[in-house]
Amino acid sequence: MKLAGKKIAILGVGEAGRSAARWLNKCGTSLVCCDRLELDKWPAGFLDWCHREGIKTFPERDLPDSEITSCELAVASPGIPPSEKIVKRFIEKGIYLMGELALAASLWKGPIIGITGTNGKTTCTRLTSHILTNAGISNVVAGNISPPFFDCLDQNTKDCTAILEISSFQLEYFPDNWPDWLESPVFSAAVILNMAPDHLDRHGTMKEYSRCKGRLLDFRKDGTWAILGPGVRQLINRPGAGYLSIDLEEKTTAGATCSPRNDILEIRWPEGQTEPYDLSNWAPKGSHNIENLAASIICARILGAGPKYIQSAIETFRPPMHRLQPVREFKGITFINDSKATNAAALIAALKSIKGNVTLIAGGSGKDEDFTCLTNFLTSNNGSGNRSVITGAILIGEEAPRLERVFKPLVKNCITLSGKDGTETMKKAVEAAESMSRPGSCVLLSPGCASFDMFSSYKERGLVFEKAVRRLQ
Repeated sequence: MKLAGKKIAILGVGEAGRSAARWLNKCGTSLVCCDRLELDKWPAGFLDWCHREGIKTFPERDLPDSEITSCELAVASPGIPPSEKIVKRFIEKGIYLMGELALAASLWKGPIIGITGTNGKTTCTRLTSHILTNAGISNVVAGNISPPFFDCLDQNTKDCTAILEISSFQLEYFPDNWPDWLESPVFSAAVILNMAPDHLDRHGTMKEYSRCKGRLLDFRKDGTWAILGPGVRQLINRPGAGYLSIDLEEKTTAGATCSPRNDILEIRWPEGQTEPYDLSNWAPKGSHNIENLAASIICARILGAGPKYIQSAIETFRPPMHRLQPVREFKGITFINDSKATNAAALIAALKSIKGNVTLIAGGSGKDEDFTCLTNFLTSNNGSGNRSVITGAILIGEEAPRLERVFKPLVKNCITLSGKDGTETMKKAVEAAESMSRPGSCVLLSPGCASFDMFSSYKERGLVFEKAVRRLQ
């Protein structure tokens, strides 16, 4: 695998693109970097570094054909859709194209675990790392979760496991054809946790979205397990062997099942062996998090972690921020931050995990999602068959009018707040939620939408919610 002397184009100078450029430059490649932004809007430190290193830089519209045709590989950042003109220009010239994560994975020497799915990727990735670390197995976490994988290549040894959270955007750029001077990556385990409509503004259809997620399974070797959540195998429509189910309702196939007491998780292997794990000290809420745990346990066992280390890790793991995170109890009302719920399926999972009455704060920017599943959930006895009852809803953001058509006929107290200032709108939403809630109930921020109408990220949205909650007097 020889990179020195190769000419490589970096498409997109976000965090992932900059990381790839710095690593590839150390390998002796000849680089050209381009981005849709004008040069004066690039990160100043990176642009200065490019000039010092003699790396050519162009805004996309100014990139000449001669630079494209002289490249042997183009490395695309995941935020650039394959439909973009700059991507098509490289494809039309017959240049190999792949994502930065795919390229970094091809360079990795140790085992690789790939984790994808619509929801739960970050929790499962962090949890798998937590278990491996507890068992003394060296590992790094990267991918769709910070940092970019190229930032981890200084730990690239055959004894270090890479645990990659992989988005559908990144899987779009795992190519079918690889240059003969690069080996395609091979995953030691491939996890697809679940599949629900998401990012249809980019993928167009659920079929295409499922196809992208299913790409992960194309990079297994014989004997590598694919660990699939409820309904995933039917959606990706993949025949063959090597599949383990993590559907907690499934009782007939190898994988994981939960006892009626809901405090024992049992892993069942194809050969018939069973391994019980005690969940009495398991902190994360909801059955979806038990499915995440089951996937993480299977991955850890594949890599050699013993059951006693796994049990210990179960008792010490705490979920990442902004995922069903309790913020404060005020006047007997519990406030929960689930800002990471950026689609309807994640919102429903949150509601299923909470007992009692809920005042919901939802809404944000859209991803062309159909909210029919929310209507179905609410009409199922207003969710009471799934343990929570929505007694109030405060709707915000660009998707508030569409969500209002879902919630207004089915939830007695439903209000829509207008406004483009995220901090002020969230403050009003929290105050309204508190006023319509009663002691013993819960106020849940679980937007079911992206955050980019009023916030820079779901993290900022969650932090603004927490600040508003703590200011209640």
